[in-house]
This record gives sequence, structure tokens and C-alpha cells, in this order.
Amino acid sequence: MYCFHDIINAKSKIYPRKVFIKSHNRKLSYSNFVIKANKLASYFNNKNLKKGDRVAIMTFNCLEFVETMYATSKLGLIIVPINFRNSIKEFEEVIIQSKCNFLIFQEQFFDICKLSWEKKIIEKKNLLIISKKKIYPSIKSYRNIFASKTDTSSKVTRTKKINKEDIWSIMFTSGTTGKPKGVVRNHESYYLLSLTTSIELSIKNEDSALLVMPLCHANSFNFFCAYALNGTTINIYTNETFSAKTFLDLIISNNVGFTSLVPTHYIMILDYIKENNLTRLDQLKVKFMISSAPARKKTKKLILHHFKNSSLYELYGSSESGWVTMLHPNEQFSNLGSVGRECVGSSNVKILNAKKKEVKDGKVGELYACTPYNFSYYWNNKEKTKEAFLNDYVTVGDLAYRDKKGYIYLVDRKQNMIISGGENIYPSEIESIISLYEKIKDVAVVGQQDRKWGEIVCAFLVLKKDNDFDEISFYKWIKKRIAKYKQPKKIIIIKQEDMPINSTGKIIHSNLRKLLKN
Repeated sequence: MYCFHDIINAKSKIYPRKVFIKSHNRKLSYSNFVIKANKLASYFNNKNLKKGDRVAIMTFNCLEFVETMYATSKLGLIIVPINFRNSIKEFEEVIIQSKCNFLIFQEQFFDICKLSWEKKIIEKKNLLIISKKKIYPSIKSYRNIFASKTDTSSKVTRTKKINKEDIWSIMFTSGTTGKPKGVVRNHESYYLLSLTTSIELSIKNEDSALLVMPLCHANSFNFFCAYALNGTTINIYTNETFSAKTFLDLIISNNVGFTSLVPTHYIMILDYIKENNLTRLDQLKVKFMISSAPARKKTKKLILHHFKNSSLYELYGSSESGWVTMLHPNEQFSNLGSVGRECVGSSNVKILNAKKKEVKDGKVGELYACTPYNFSYYWNNKEKTKEAFLNDYVTVGDLAYRDKKGYIYLVDRKQNMIISGGENIYPSEIESIISLYEKIKDVAVVGQQDRKWGEIVCAFLVLKKDNDFDEISFYKWIKKRIAKYKQPKKIIIIKQEDMPINSTGKIIHSNLRKLLKN
């Protein structure tokens, strides 16, 4: 078993001049990357960061993120990627929960991050800011670390040996209670996940990938590790927003052979192709992955229509279990709606009823996965860890069934979870915040199908007083408390008697979703 930095070191000896990582206007060979990333590791070492210390990073996709991956791996530090879409409150929650020892951030997030030192959550001396030109007094600039031309690759000392069982990352994912849960994963699980991905996708060292999804997500983080394991060239989409034109330009100019996108991305690409009457896309040979949300049959057919020599994959997974199932190109339309069968190396998925007994094929139950790379535990949360594990199996609360051929079909992801633009959104989290607004008596949040985003957030509100609600004031209030992508895009005012509840007083969200379809 190898740690991430061991893998990159090995590839730098085999392919020293090969381009390892590219962004829109920057690139590094394997050997130059190692020299640069080691300077960051040396800096961490000089800051007396020790094995097990947490290094948080809040950036858009960038080369610096990958350099941080390497440096933390080499020193036995734990990387804590923070979703750049987080609100101030959500950002602070992650920093406090992880007891972060160090923070790296891009200047675009200065206003969010400054509270961490103003509230003395982190000392200023333990900050690094990634900025292009502007100087921030008393905060160390990331680029100044690399002023020296000295090769520090052999000078970084470690106080303790780095083992495969050591924790490398904590990725925070919101729970249905609204509190973020830190998914803890060790070096061994990343290595095994990379091997599985390599087998499932038949990755070769001459391949190349374009990673569009944020590296702070398990999706791109995992795919990056897999393609690095094989010594490929990895392109990183660094624009702050997705552009179909930019995406296609990168695919064509870099001869990209793999990319992973959410259905929203594919819809934007297909719209751009139609609007601009693009042709000759059939010359491309790309392995397109659909992930994070299910894609419709029409979307899949249009992708393959425009990219005739490309192939389509779909996977189901979670931050906790990594890849669980995969649907391969030859299975797409014969098993429509399925997320495939178990990935190589995994035990059979179990579909269990409330008594933890396996149900028959065709019957719906809770999905439990047993992969070689299941997460270790939730950071400082024994209760949620116990709930997630059943012996060697892990659940994240998804409901599913298996057909007679062994294909898995998801019925409801985390029951009421909303998936908008590939982002998981939990209604209970939003409800708990909206309920604090002084003019609201009751609230229920559900997802409504949307062509572009997959789903949008809809809020059903019961007011304390009739006709006493100003949407503009409400949105000004909520934008300070919750990330933009989680904010309701549709508000429906209803009476208390119209709020559907069961015998125990719980809101019946499925009834509200039915109302949106009428």
C-alpha cells in the first residue's frame, strides 16, 4: 500500500518530464511538481505541524490544492477540504469541529476566512493566503514559500513514520440533523479506491482526465488519486463557474479521455451544442461519467448522439463508502434507471428492512455497502458512526431495490434529500434555519424537478400573520445564514391546516412533493 506522496514520487522518477497537472494557464511536470510540493511540506515542517494535525483548505480548483494534498500526505497531516459554497456559519462549524491547526485559502474567500482569526479560532501565523498580486499585511502569502530555488525534496524530516492506517482526510458532509459530519478516511482506503477505479475504467498511463467537479468533493478528489496512480496527465477546471464553451475547448485542445460531470453540466453542454449547431464532436473519444445525481434517458441519448465515439458511465457512491456500484457503457439502456452493480472488489450490496433483514429482489429497503475502502468513522461523533455501521457494512440512509439481474435502483436518496446541480441538500438543515425567521410559524422544504439543476429547493411557509411577509427582506436575512445553492428558489405560502402531518406530528414531505406536480 502506498500513500499519495509515495505514488507521485514514484511517477516523478518514471515520467520526470511528463505533464502531471494542468490548469487553464499553468502546468507542472511530475518532477517539478514534486520539487514545488516539497517546499510546501518543508514550510509545514518548519511551522512545527505534527502528524495528525489538521490543515484546512478553502479554494476553487487550483494547483495549490493538489500541492497541499501532497504535503499533508508526506508529513502525516490531515487535509480538511472545505466546500467553497459554504456560508460563514458552515465554514466556522467545520473549522471548530476539526480543531483546525492551519488554514490555506484563496483571496476570494478573505471575508469568510477572516472571522477565523478575528474570533481567535486560528492564529494569523497559521494562515496562508493564495493571492495573485495583492499583499495582505500579517498574513503569509502562499507564493512567497516558493521564492527559493532550492530542491527541498530530501530535506523534509518527519517525526513519525506515515502508515497506511493513518488518517489522511476529513471531508465534511451535512447530516440530516443539519450538523456537518466529518468523514474520516485513511491512506489505505484511498489506495484501494484508486485501484478499483483503475480497473473499472481501464485507466492507462497515456490517458488524460479533466476534473470539473470541485476537489473539495469526494468525486474529484477520488478521481484525481486514481488518475495520479496511473501516471496520467490531469487537467483541472479552474474557472469559478461552469462554461460549456470552455469545457468543450479544454476537452478538444487537451485530447481529454475522461471527465466526471453531474446531469446539470450535461444539460448545459447539450444546450450549447444545439444553440451553436456544433458538429464534428464524434471525433472525440471521451469516457463520460455521470455522478452525484441520476440522469434522464433523453439526456443520455443526446450525449451519445453528439459524441458518437465516446462512452457513458454512471456510478453510485458516497463520501462514506466511495464507489459502490457502476453502470458501464454497454449496460446504459438495457438497465435504464439503474446505478449498476457492485464495483470490483466489493461485497454484495445488502438491501435491509427496518429489522436489518435482507429483503427479496424487487423490494425496497435501506442500502448497505461493504467496500474495501469504507470510511473509518465520523470525526468526534461516535453516535453517528455507530448508526452508519452494521458490522463491515455502511449506510448513508439511501433506499433502493435490486432486480433479478443484480442491478441496483435508487428509490429515494437519504429519503428527503434534494440534489441540485450535483450538491446534496438536506431539507431539515434549511428548515431549522428558516424557522428562526420571526414572521414564520412553520416550514417544510422539498425538492422540485428542474430541467437545468435536477432539483430546486422549494419552501412551504406558514406565516404567523396573514399578508405579513416580504420576500426581499426574507432573502436578505437568509443569505447571511446559508449558502446560496441551498436557498429556496421557490416559496409557497400555505395555511397551517394545509401542512400535511402524520399521527406523530411529523411533516409528510412526500405529500408536498405531490402538490408541486399538480
